[in-house]
Amino acid sequence: MGLQMTNTLTKIAGAAALALVGATGAFAQEITVSAWGGFFEETLKAEIYPGFTEATGIEVRSIAQPADQAWLTQLTNAARAKKTPADLSLVAAEVLARGQSIGLWAKLDGGAMPATDGLSEGYVRTDDDGNVIAVGALAWYTTFVTNTEFTADAPASWAEMWTTDWDGKLGLNSAPNSGLMEATAVTFFGGYDIMETREGLEQVIAKIAELKPQVSLWYRDEGQFQQGLEAGEYNAGLYYHDVTNISAADGNPVQSNFPKEGGVASDAFWIVPRDSQNIEAAQQFINYMSQPEVQAKLVRTLGVAPVVPVGSTDLTAEEFAAVGSDIAPLRVQTEIHLREGDWLSDKYLEMISQ
Repeated sequence: MGLQMTNTLTKIAGAAALALVGATGAFAQEITVSAWGGFFEETLKAEIYPGFTEATGIEVRSIAQPADQAWLTQLTNAARAKKTPADLSLVAAEVLARGQSIGLWAKLDGGAMPATDGLSEGYVRTDDDGNVIAVGALAWYTTFVTNTEFTADAPASWAEMWTTDWDGKLGLNSAPNSGLMEATAVTFFGGYDIMETREGLEQVIAKIAELKPQVSLWYRDEGQFQQGLEAGEYNAGLYYHDVTNISAADGNPVQSNFPKEGGVASDAFWIVPRDSQNIEAAQQFINYMSQPEVQAKLVRTLGVAPVVPVGSTDLTAEEFAAVGSDIAPLRVQTEIHLREGDWLSDKYLEMISQ
């Protein structure tokens, strides 16, 4: 073979190799996904992510992320350095809103995620220009919980927190964004509109203050309230629906109740940090996680509520009741809580402490 032919073939082979690298490089063979640590991240890693790898060939490197504010700080600092600790991250609504306000999230292609068309309303979030920047991952509920040894009757309305004598043994979360403000606004003031002004927020807080003679615990430690409810130290309060159901299944005298106004739904979303190099693969991941069969598996393995209509899944009525309700949910007004920030927190804590 002549030297010229040898050089020509070498160039062709080199070009082909570069083309192959370019083609495969466009689709990541591994993505890094972060979620809240402990049981949550471990279960996703063991029970959910392998199905995505089997379906797409893309491996998932799973990492645990810290508490919301600490994780937002890490993501913000990484963005300044044009880096990211994860290609995808599971974040609460408050982190989603804070990150969006400073441009931390990548713009996503809704057309590359057709399964997201089947999500319940509100779970595809867009920016002001209509670009998709987050997709719902899962939900959980806070409800009106009771000790069944005190009363076997399920409260029909949040109003019964005010009108029933709980023997001075209510337990309520001390944070203003626990959902109690929203439940109060809908039950007594006709909706969330009253929360749009500081005067209105003060009226809602004043209504909650009427409960103070009945409240024996304003808690931050959720475990403290759960143990007290199980032991009869508290007769009712505000707590997680799924955890209460697990406690009841273990034989404890507790019950989770969805009032007619709805339980308080909290949501988590998948976001892609703007500096991720694997956006296409991340969109494949979000599309996979949005499928009804995967949502049903999340219900069964993690005990969370689905972000697709239950009718699109194969969940039984009993399985869905363990994590959610057909009653339209109340939702924490995250934008209001962020906008009013320290002022609202100070007013709420002032009410508690007086």
